[in-house]
Amino acid sequence: MLSIPSRVTKIAAGAAFIAAAAGAATRAVAQANPLPAAAHGDTVMARRLTVSLFTFGPGTAVFERFGHNAIRIADPLSGLDIAWNWGMFSFEEPNFLGRFLSGDTRYWMEGFSTVPLLTYYQENDRQTVEQILNLSGAQKQALLSFVRWNEREENRFYRYDYFRDNCSTRVRDALDLVLGGVLKRAWSDSLSDHSFRSEALRLTEGTPLSRLGIDIALGPRADQRMTAWEEMYVPMRLRDRLRGITIPGPDGAPVKLVASERVVFSAQRAPEAPAPEAFPATYVAVALGALVPLALLGGLAFVSALRGRWQGAQRLARIGIAVISAAWYAVVGLTGTAVAFMELFSAHVFWYGNWNVLLLPPLGLVAAWFVPRAVLSGRGASAARWIAGLCGAGACVALVVAVSGATSQASGAVSLAFAPTTLYLALLVPALTLIRPASA
Repeated sequence: MLSIPSRVTKIAAGAAFIAAAAGAATRAVAQANPLPAAAHGDTVMARRLTVSLFTFGPGTAVFERFGHNAIRIADPLSGLDIAWNWGMFSFEEPNFLGRFLSGDTRYWMEGFSTVPLLTYYQENDRQTVEQILNLSGAQKQALLSFVRWNEREENRFYRYDYFRDNCSTRVRDALDLVLGGVLKRAWSDSLSDHSFRSEALRLTEGTPLSRLGIDIALGPRADQRMTAWEEMYVPMRLRDRLRGITIPGPDGAPVKLVASERVVFSAQRAPEAPAPEAFPATYVAVALGALVPLALLGGLAFVSALRGRWQGAQRLARIGIAVISAAWYAVVGLTGTAVAFMELFSAHVFWYGNWNVLLLPPLGLVAAWFVPRAVLSGRGASAARWIAGLCGAGACVALVVAVSGATSQASGAVSLAFAPTTLYLALLVPALTLIRPASA
C-alpha cells in the first residue's frame, strides 16, 4: 500500500492564486530531445498497452482543492502499471515559502504504482475517474517513451506556475504532443465561459480565508476569459473537455479520443461548487465586523461629548475605537504590503496591476500607530487625520473603480468588504481628534 511521504505533496493553484500556453515548454524540450525512432513503431507490444487519464477530485487541504490528474500506462503481460503525475513538491525544500511567493517553486514529475496510488486517493475521499484513451500503438509507445525520458533526474524538474504550467497543463501537453497538436488546435481559439479568478474562487469555496486571500491577490489579468486550452489548468475541466474530442482512427475516420470512462471511486464529500458565490459570508463578516462596533462606539463618544456627561463611557468608547482601528489598519497594511511585494518582486504575472493595493494601502501600518494614539490622547492628531484621510481616499478610488467597472479587474466584492470601514475611519478620526478626550 502506497504511503505518500509527508514531505512530498501535490499542489495546484490557488490562491490561488495564470494565462499563456504551457505546452510550448514541454514541446520545446521534446523537440530538443527527440524520442527514439523505435518509440513511434506500431508494434504488437505497443498496441497491447493501455493508456488512460486519472482525474482526482478536490481534497480537503487548500492545495488539494484544485484536483489532480495522472497518466496511467499499463501492460498486463509485462506487469507494467504506473501512473505518472507532474504535481510533486516538497515543503522541506530550502526557502520553500519565499520561492513559492516569488514564482520560483520547483516541482517534478514522478510515477507511482497504480493500485497503491488509487488506495491513497480513496483513503483521502477523493473522487476518482478513469478515461481509457483511444490511441494507436505508435502513440502509446511514444507517450511511454516520453514519460520515461521526462522522469529522468535531469528532466523531471520544472518551474511551477499556478495557471500556466502546473500538474494538469503538463498532462494536457504530454497528450497533445503524441496526438500531433490535436488538442491545442481544438481548444486554443475557443473561448471558455470562465476566467482564472472565477475558477480559483469556485474551487476554494468552503475555505473562506483562502478564497478571500486569492481574491485579494489576483490582479486584472486573472479576469480575462480563458480559452478552452487555458482552462485545462483545472484537471476536472481537462477531463470534461476530452469527452468531446475526436481524432483520426486507423482508417482515417474520426473516433472519440475517450474510448470508455468509469468512476473508480465516488467521494462522500460535497461536490465542487458550480460557480463562485458572489459575496460570501466571510466578506460580509469583514465588511461589518469592524464597521458596526466602530459606529456604535463612535456614536457613544459623540453623545457623551455633546451632553458633557458620561465621561467614563466616552473613555471606554475611545479605548474600543483605538483597539479596533489599530487591528484594522495593521491587517490592511500587512495585506497591502504583501500585495505590493508581489507586484514588485514576484514572477507571478497575474498579481501585477492589482488595484487592491489602493484598497489595502501599506500606509495602514503607519496608521496603526498614529490613529490609536490620537484617539486616546490627542497626540499626533494632525498626522493621524492626514494618514486616515489618505487611506480613505485610496479606498474610495478603489471602490469607485471596482463598482464602475473602469478596469478589467473584478474586485467589487473585495472592495465592498474593506472600503466601508476604511472610509468610516477617515471621517471618524478627524471628528474624534477635534473633541477633547475625556480625562481618565
